Amino acid sequence: MDEDILETHKTYNKLTSELILSGVDPILIAGILSATGVNLYKTHLSRESFIKMMDMIYLEASRYE
Repeated sequence: MDEDILETHKTYNKLTSELILSGVDPILIAGILSATGVNLYKTHLSRESFIKMMDMIYLEASRYE
């Protein structure tokens, strides 16, 4: 499992770097990644787990205000 995480992270970083170097706005990349992540959570978690995950994300994000 750890190897899957490392390989996925490596692949994402490579793709992100290529997109940025080709002129894609990093904020656009982050937005698409965030939206995709939320959709994956929604699809693969129970409703209760999804709501808990969104609460955790919101709480973490609001700590920096």
